[in-house]
Amino acid sequence: MTYLLEGIGLVGGHVELARLLSGMTVSILIAYSLPWARKKWWRALLASLLYGLYTVTPIIWTWKAALLVGSSTVASIYLARLAQRDKNTQAPTTGSASNIKLVVIPALFLAAGLTLTALVADAGKSLAGIHTALLNDKAAVVISGAIFATFIGGEIVTHLLRPFTEALGSEEDSNIKALKGAGALIGWLERGLIFSFVAAGKPEGAAVVVAVKALARFPEVKEDKKRFIEYFLIGTMSSLAVAVGIGWWVRVLIT
Repeated sequence: MTYLLEGIGLVGGHVELARLLSGMTVSILIAYSLPWARKKWWRALLASLLYGLYTVTPIIWTWKAALLVGSSTVASIYLARLAQRDKNTQAPTTGSASNIKLVVIPALFLAAGLTLTALVADAGKSLAGIHTALLNDKAAVVISGAIFATFIGGEIVTHLLRPFTEALGSEEDSNIKALKGAGALIGWLERGLIFSFVAAGKPEGAAVVVAVKALARFPEVKEDKKRFIEYFLIGTMSSLAVAVGIGWWVRVLIT
């Protein structure tokens, strides 16, 4: 794949290839994974188009860029429409949880933002500096990794948990919606922090995040609710695997 893309002039090296592949993947799946974006077709288009354009910035004035952005945007809108009919996609609860996400979501990208700042610190505040930042392949890989691990990873976990969610719903219908809604927000924060620690070369921080989550869920686990324990363990392990895997991949590429 690398040699093929290099041969047709799309990329010139491994980091450039990683920027293109990870960015296009995020561009396709971002609307499917963000509750805000998948509600309206134009939101899906906007999210996918903007991220696609950012991804192809180094080759933006070529027909290849137009083909990549156009195809990824169409695919993103299609997937967003499918997500509208899927009741098991991740979605925070309304009310206080919706307000909390206004604080949580920016925090998820704090470490990624710090990394980006470090990578382009010598660029200054000029237009030339902004252009340099947009062309920085390592920064693009970090940002794509953060979005994938945090939000797209949430959909991976959600689909793995579907059988257990349906079982819990049949037993505790009054509580399952709140559980899923809170779980989406907690999952975003959890994976965002774990990704940040691993990508920054501080994997021990991930252990602290998992320990805090386990402590918070200890009362439910202590009650020995079999289905909830299965739900908790599979959700936590799969979420951890996604965040650590993406974080490690990004770490290898940027160091």
